[in-house]
Amino acid sequence: MKKLAYALLLTFLAISTNLLAQQRYLEPVFTQASKTTAIYGSNFTALTLPVTGHTMRQPLVMDVYQPVGDTEAERPLVIYLHTGNFLPYPQNQSCGGTIGDSSNVEIANRLSKMGYVVAVADYRLGWNPLATGPTGELTRRSTLINAAYRGVQDVRTCIRYFKRSVVENGNPWKVDTSRIVVWGQGTGGYISLAVNALDQYSEILNTSFPHKFEIPAPPPVNWVPMVIEQYNGDIFGTSGPTIVDAIYNQLTGGAYPIGDTVCVPNHVGYSSDFQLCVNMGGALGDSLWLEADENPIIGFHVPSDPFAPCGTDVLIVPTTGDPVVEVSGSCDVGYIAKRLGLNAIFSGIPDNVDPYGNIADSRNDGRNGLFLLPNPNTSSPWEWSAAPPMPATCNTNRNTAVAYIDTIIKYYAPRACLALNLGCGFVKTKDVVSAEKVQLKASPNPAHDYITLQSNELYPMEGVELYDASGRMIRARENVSGSTYLLQRKELPNGFYIAKVYFKDSIAATRIIFE
Repeated sequence: MKKLAYALLLTFLAISTNLLAQQRYLEPVFTQASKTTAIYGSNFTALTLPVTGHTMRQPLVMDVYQPVGDTEAERPLVIYLHTGNFLPYPQNQSCGGTIGDSSNVEIANRLSKMGYVVAVADYRLGWNPLATGPTGELTRRSTLINAAYRGVQDVRTCIRYFKRSVVENGNPWKVDTSRIVVWGQGTGGYISLAVNALDQYSEILNTSFPHKFEIPAPPPVNWVPMVIEQYNGDIFGTSGPTIVDAIYNQLTGGAYPIGDTVCVPNHVGYSSDFQLCVNMGGALGDSLWLEADENPIIGFHVPSDPFAPCGTDVLIVPTTGDPVVEVSGSCDVGYIAKRLGLNAIFSGIPDNVDPYGNIADSRNDGRNGLFLLPNPNTSSPWEWSAAPPMPATCNTNRNTAVAYIDTIIKYYAPRACLALNLGCGFVKTKDVVSAEKVQLKASPNPAHDYITLQSNELYPMEGVELYDASGRMIRARENVSGSTYLLQRKELPNGFYIAKVYFKDSIAATRIIFE
């Protein structure tokens, strides 16, 4: 019987070591994802100004996707931001702009089936792209910058919502708030890059001339930033309420009536930190915001994008075709990330788990983490419209969009494993050895609450992965760094499992039982 059990373990090791497609966070390990609509906060929107003449408080809504049948108590979280030009669909004259866009739903379902929790989050909209006259350009620029600033506040509100839910509500979403990704698509990419780089108000004060405007009178001429903390709220959305006075009313040309509220705080006292930024087709308001302590950045961009430049150029808004403000896209952000060493963690991924890495590297000039996706026909080949498109040039071919999403997910997955320290166990090939070789033992076994894994002191453990009877990885921990590891049962059902243990040059496994 012992020989049979050992043979089964060796067979399992061979399969699980070579068939990495079965590993959580690299490929789907669940067949279904559930969706729950929830509110993560509320704040005042400028979108109602043209209709009611006043700002109004709106709920901040999200669709949360979770893997069905997952027993893991803490999962990495992706906060996903849709596109839409900061205007509501279909008035934005774009192919989408809601949390229910086809591409959002597709990507959220895929990530969830890989073991993530995904919150497709709405954010406040509203600016004036049609402003004309002597101050038209200034108004367009100012209102767009303010819209992006509100988006930054809302994303940080969403992060704090989840962190608060863990502490005060018993972690109802089962998220690991030390492993959070902010992922933006199109307009959402502008927000994800800004959230990653813009972490103090002083950076706005030092931002270049186009982000400032002139107080018209009296002389001498004074220049002030288009985002003013006293009125817009702090960069995290934790100050306020902020009320419009006569000065701000004048600065905004009367757009904000005196006495209106601009910002109220949400979830104060919790951190807004996250660990990985993903940008699909967005750009950064000022490249000088990026510093050496920012998070790694994974970027996807069509180099010929006429609206969001891949380098540094003037943003053209699709709604009107008018230039608004200078921004830096994925190409230049990639060079800065390379110089600052932000993406060094992505190095060393083997080809067998990175099918598109070599293709990306052949195009990105050493900018690790950047995947350029040439397409002369569209700036967002990952999008498609399930409803009647507006305008008529929108892609309605799901198959072509999904092919791009296939590439995006497979490029993202191994890099996220490294950036989030998810314990995917693919960086180094190791020899498979018997448990006896490294004196790997599990006790008590069977167990009710926990099992202690022990190895010889000459063979300290580096990582542990837990698999269920079907061979599906359900838990992983790296950086064990010792010859003893306490494996908590948490919410695992009764049954037998395989603990796969990583050592410096080898892998061993042992069968364990929870009852």
